[in-house]
Amino acid sequence: MGVQLDADDLVTAAIAATGLDDLGDIPFREPLAVLVESVNRDAGLDDDRLAVAGTTIVGLLVKRLRLVDDRKTFPAIADERIVAPLIIVGLPRTGSTNLHALAAQVTGMRAPQNWEMAMPSPPPEAATYTTDPRIAQMQAGIDLLPPEMLARHPMSATRPEQCNALNDWSLVNQAVMAYYHVPTYRDWLLQADYTPVYEAHRRTLQHLQWRAPGQWALKYPKHLIALDRLLAAYPDARIVWTHRDPAVVLPSVASFTGYIRELTSGPIDEPSYGREWTAFEELVLLRGLAVRDAVGDDDRFYDVHYHDVMADPTRAVAGICEHFGIPFGADSEAAIRRWVDDHPKTKHGSHHYTAEQFGLDAEGLHRRFAPYIERFDVAVERAR
Repeated sequence: MGVQLDADDLVTAAIAATGLDDLGDIPFREPLAVLVESVNRDAGLDDDRLAVAGTTIVGLLVKRLRLVDDRKTFPAIADERIVAPLIIVGLPRTGSTNLHALAAQVTGMRAPQNWEMAMPSPPPEAATYTTDPRIAQMQAGIDLLPPEMLARHPMSATRPEQCNALNDWSLVNQAVMAYYHVPTYRDWLLQADYTPVYEAHRRTLQHLQWRAPGQWALKYPKHLIALDRLLAAYPDARIVWTHRDPAVVLPSVASFTGYIRELTSGPIDEPSYGREWTAFEELVLLRGLAVRDAVGDDDRFYDVHYHDVMADPTRAVAGICEHFGIPFGADSEAAIRRWVDDHPKTKHGSHHYTAEQFGLDAEGLHRRFAPYIERFDVAVERAR
């Protein structure tokens, strides 16, 4: 057996990097141990890629140490109240990234940006929110990404980003599955208690909100894996559920995450990968729908269809605001139009793939997801 990661060594490295040793009260040892075991045993990484994985995990622990220290240094952070966050969920690749950015243009709304989630310490301040030096630091890293990555998922340091990074220092993060083949960790994620995960999420929102306030607009498709715990953490949450033909979005998900997997882990068997990832997305969707049924399909949920957003972005966002009683005026409408003009869909190029490439076909996916398609009257498209 070659080089192996060691959980205790990773913690020691994070402590050495920061000079801090208080890792806080939110549990993390079990997910860290499972993640390290799965990376070592399952991922099939060479020594160089394994070292990169170790550095990434150390970075999450460094973030944790600094967040805990900030909370002790600035005890007022703990007094922040997170009120009625707007949270976008649904299958990935249903236009949620675009909708999230559009919702963030509404006056008074605040979406977490890439730079502040990657480097949240010290807490951002409203006075320097657009000039913080961490923005340039983050953008320099993004500028090194392959153009193909940006074509698949547009990003910048100041663009609103999905909020899994708010709780990644809990070491519970489904995004890890895109980077590495970690079935042991995946199976653990499916049976984990997400209560402490959403406590980590809430504390990070408090941290970011303390000196840079606003009404939160959040987005992460995998909230559906533990929608009950999300609603327990934010009982007044307003849930926007995005929809698009699964026969279109699931091959797109496989292509996007498969591209990431190849960058970090090496070549993949595309058909096997696509079928495996589709099964995971199906399970996550069904878990979310089960919670929605259990809590009552009431006014806390609002459904939005991809083609409606693409056809009239302003109207789509105005409909969300009207449903949840969020003020929407001419200033918000103008901001949305500016965003649309400045961010055309093909700004970074086009994303090319086929369903068959990933072992999938439209007819089979339509049969498989028929109850979902019928329930939400999802428009069936001509798949790629």
